[in-house]
Amino acid sequence: MKKVWFQLHWFFGISAGLVLALMGVTGATLSFQDELMRALNPDVLVVQKRPEGVLPLDELVRRIEGAEPGRKVAFVWVEMDSDKAGRIFYTPPPGQRRGESRWIDPYTGAFVGEPRGEGFFNLMMQLHRFLAMGEYGKQVTAACTLILIFFCLSGLYLRWPRKVFDWRAWLTLDWSRKGRSFNWDLHAVAGTWCLALYLLAALTGLYWSYEWYRNGLFKLLDDAPAGQQAQRGKPGGRGERPADAAPLVVDYAAVWNSIRQAGGDRLQAYNLRLPPAGGQPATVFYRLTDAPHERAFNTLTLDPANGQVKSDQRYSDRSFGSQLLASVYALHVGSYFGMAGRLLMMLASLAMPLFFITGWLLYLDRRRKKRAVRASRADLGGSAGASGEPWLIGYASQSGFAEQLAWQSAGQLQAAGLPVRVESLARLDAGQLAEARKALFVVSTFGDGEAPDSARGFERKVLGQAASLDGLSYALLALGDRQYEQFCGFARRMQGWLQGQGARSLFAPVEVDDGDAAALRQWQESLAEVTGGAAPAAWEAPAFEVWSLARRECLNPGSPGESTWLLDLRAPTDSAIQWRAGDLLEIVPHQAPVRIREWLQRHNLDGQARVAVEGVEQSLEQALAGRLLPDSF
Repeated sequence: MKKVWFQLHWFFGISAGLVLALMGVTGATLSFQDELMRALNPDVLVVQKRPEGVLPLDELVRRIEGAEPGRKVAFVWVEMDSDKAGRIFYTPPPGQRRGESRWIDPYTGAFVGEPRGEGFFNLMMQLHRFLAMGEYGKQVTAACTLILIFFCLSGLYLRWPRKVFDWRAWLTLDWSRKGRSFNWDLHAVAGTWCLALYLLAALTGLYWSYEWYRNGLFKLLDDAPAGQQAQRGKPGGRGERPADAAPLVVDYAAVWNSIRQAGGDRLQAYNLRLPPAGGQPATVFYRLTDAPHERAFNTLTLDPANGQVKSDQRYSDRSFGSQLLASVYALHVGSYFGMAGRLLMMLASLAMPLFFITGWLLYLDRRRKKRAVRASRADLGGSAGASGEPWLIGYASQSGFAEQLAWQSAGQLQAAGLPVRVESLARLDAGQLAEARKALFVVSTFGDGEAPDSARGFERKVLGQAASLDGLSYALLALGDRQYEQFCGFARRMQGWLQGQGARSLFAPVEVDDGDAAALRQWQESLAEVTGGAAPAAWEAPAFEVWSLARRECLNPGSPGESTWLLDLRAPTDSAIQWRAGDLLEIVPHQAPVRIREWLQRHNLDGQARVAVEGVEQSLEQALAGRLLPDSF
């Protein structure tokens, strides 16, 4: 089961991860949109407060509609005792859901102009919700939001530590680690820190993604009867005016009087939304000064023709579930929890690309090691010339390195004329171990002393029971990382169990710290002594060929994004490399020897002088080969 979850986790990660990274960055950009817009437009969005207060609604609308005759106001947003500009929307033209908007001074009714940056934030919102692709993009972001929930749950399951109640195992990051170990730790620990925030963002974001989800929330949480729930569950917008609808009549003075009576002296802000035609109620969302957060609105439903109140639903009178439903936007952006919540949600959103990048690095590392495993398998010939009972070679691998070494060990035994059988520990049981006479175990430890995912069942079922292994002779190669406290913890537990069941060790277990070449060489030599064969050449990474850079051309000069380059690399005439679709190219940049010598001569330096670089002593010429040469120093 864990393998299935892991496969789905990485598959969705390399596919949906990029979309989620974009949604995270754009969401973080929108987190403080109001504050940024006010900072960019102090002459537009900041108005002069007046002691007499904002204009009454009827006078405000009269001045606005008088400034542009023939246009009718459909939406009004005003904050009462504030220096913030108000906003109005006009009645939309036929076929549109929302009309043109204007920013206004609520104390005078004058238009204050168009703010800078509005187009940018509109684009961020389009990317965040629709990938700027309309309804098609909405379906993609909706699916990716569901996948984010899967990431949270599967990630929690996959990283579940052995010491569940040790908070350090969940929340601390060891900055001294490097390579794959650091990438995995960063991916897992950062994911734990962001887990609750990502779940909150996803569960609330689906409110705007799917109607079935939105309707389900209303049925589950809303206090209103089922019929009103269905009406509330519809997405926002004014709707179109029916052709035979009665004309809309609005008594703004009466509406204003009802708003003032409902809010009293505690009225902080109001939002009037008029219906598209007569005979329909108007809705006023108003906030009081003691509101728990910026979206804790009370809802006033009234007749626009006479201001008669039909219902006044107070936020404080709602049930907790209904309050959460009314606060879905505040929960989504974190403002439900105040400024701290907004900051945390913004930082978590900004961190979204981190998981895409580290996930890809881990995926590429696994792919490289699997390719090495395939190569090791291909190098292993048949056992036709070998006689006798085969050696059992069992491996437990998290990233593929232990499996690669298992096949290389099999090749060494086969070269000595011995038959071999290579199996994952996941496919072995106590009975198979009892039947074997000679065995090698190449065992990796995952994280801080844990078994690799594929070997957890083996540890639970096999190492947890007694077995008679008196006839088994074995050798153990343990792979681990000394940066963890429980170095080679799983391998040591397996060693203790084997000895406890009567198995005989051919030689002392060999423990390898982060692929240490000396320890691997010791393993090869120990195998050679046991089998009587010659020790093969040390297992090393494939040698690099010397290629030259013939051309380097920027394909997108002037682009606001990162530069894209076309590289023309020339292979040596005797190169044996053959390319296949999907191959990865690994490059180690290196200065040309001629250029290094010229640079050394120009600065009158001895290329054979010994220098220490990162604790390794080498010649100055060698040290400069893999570095940019400074023009001066």
